[in-house]
Amino acid sequence: MLHILNGDAARMGIEQSGIPGQFVVWPDILYEGPTPLATGEEWIAARAGHLSGVVDDTNDDFVEGYRRNDAALESFRDHDEVVFWFEHDLFDQLLLVRHLWWLKERRARGVEGAGGGEGAERAEGAKGAEGAEGAEGAVTLSLVCRDTYLGPLKPEQFLPLYAERQPITDAQIELGSRVWRTFCGDDPTRLMPFVTSPSRELPYLAAALRRFLEDYPSAANGLSRTEQQLLHAVSAGPLTKHEAFRASARLEEAMYMGDLSFFNIVDALASARHPLLRVDGRIHVTDAGRDVLAARADHIRLNGISRWLGGVHLTPQRLWRWTGSSLLPATA
Repeated sequence: MLHILNGDAARMGIEQSGIPGQFVVWPDILYEGPTPLATGEEWIAARAGHLSGVVDDTNDDFVEGYRRNDAALESFRDHDEVVFWFEHDLFDQLLLVRHLWWLKERRARGVEGAGGGEGAERAEGAKGAEGAEGAEGAVTLSLVCRDTYLGPLKPEQFLPLYAERQPITDAQIELGSRVWRTFCGDDPTRLMPFVTSPSRELPYLAAALRRFLEDYPSAANGLSRTEQQLLHAVSAGPLTKHEAFRASARLEEAMYMGDLSFFNIVDALASARHPLLRVDGRIHVTDAGRDVLAARADHIRLNGISRWLGGVHLTPQRLWRWTGSSLLPATA
């Protein structure tokens, strides 16, 4: 049995739970940086090149980690069952649709699923059976996805989630694949139908995608929702980076961003051509920041933009703005 997890915190808990199998962490901050519709070396080059400048690992560390995790994924046919463990927030929902696309690309659609009980008995004899992979054998694909954060769980709390795991369906693979292809495309407005029409197949996806679109520059002042929350949090008085991170996280319907990503946003606003923040051990809002927060000035017009969101590279010449309910093409 192979378990694909969203982070090391979940891995440590589930390893101590007594649940059998091999545990692989496949974390990637897919709401940041370019996401080509690719796997293998093309994907690794794009992601590692971006993320090595975001966190404290070297590019070689990222490449090694990606290759190791991808090799574990590619070995899925060696297992009777593969269980994907994901949360309801933006970070995990993007991981989920990316993996559903990956499964479709490997023609794994239609293999039997297991949700414990009778399904688990099917999984016991699944290896070598005739399935979507034909002579290569059927693999049971299962999903654990609830509105539960996996990282803080105690080991024994993983057991009921594991017992209630559900088969991954053809409909989930099809929907996830469509969403991921759209996410990696160059027109973000094509994500709106997935936001406005929630699905029973992936019930947490619509809210997660809306949260993603809310980080496009605001039509009012050019700030993303995350930037807006950050400036709002420190406008009442200086905060440390960790205090600001916690204050911003409390404003989220589903927390998804790690502290390093948040700290990079702080640093970017503080080092902009017209800084919106000043950092001296604590974070202060500058006069320009207060003007932008009050919509008397526009962050993009002051400081420009060069930012990847999925398959879209935002620049002053190629820009969309979030109105509060939709995306509109715009200019700086």
